Amino acid sequence: MMLPLLTSDLYKYLALAALLLAIAFGYLKGRGAASAGGRPLTWTRTPLIAFAIASLGPSAFAILIYLGYTAGLMQPPASGYRFSSYIADLPLDFAVINWGFVALYVTCRLRPNLAGARLAMWLSVIAMALPNILLFSLAWTMVSTAFDAGQGIGIIEAVLSVPMFMLFWSGPFPDIFNPESGVGFVTSTLLAPIPVLGLTGWLAGRLMGRAAAKATVRS
Repeated sequence: MMLPLLTSDLYKYLALAALLLAIAFGYLKGRGAASAGGRPLTWTRTPLIAFAIASLGPSAFAILIYLGYTAGLMQPPASGYRFSSYIADLPLDFAVINWGFVALYVTCRLRPNLAGARLAMWLSVIAMALPNILLFSLAWTMVSTAFDAGQGIGIIEAVLSVPMFMLFWSGPFPDIFNPESGVGFVTSTLLAPIPVLGLTGWLAGRLMGRAAAKATVRS
């Protein structure tokens, strides 16, 4: 079951606007904190770089594949290839799926002095980047003329947008996690694989950072 957010262009554009506002908020707040503390916060840009790569990278890879087919550098599939609308449309979907990177960026900008913040940021970025390998694998599908190409893209998007534990759920979809309802939409969005992995990486980094800080104080 896919989130309604990914099936409505209006919702997707509203989500993108919210992400851009969050980025602007984090940038302005972080710039003020950097000026007051006298330390640059360039390391906090890493989640934004990862966000851009995850959102635009699969389509850029698809364009390279298309050019490789066109130039004869690569052997196209027997079913043929084309420059499909997926190349232009999917970056918006991928940006919405990867909202966790923006949340991480804002967190790092607001609280850069937390113990283990940098380590937590790196672990979180790596954890959220791993599922995006699935999105990059869709690059071949974006230029495919196979009749079921769209179905394959939909399956991958559904896997990355439903609550993580539901991937292993065999029974009916619980109403509280039904993305068609208000509460279900929120819970489904928060418990999707990418933000859950990102939160896990962040907490692990913070725990290690706090433990290291305590060990330094004792020594």
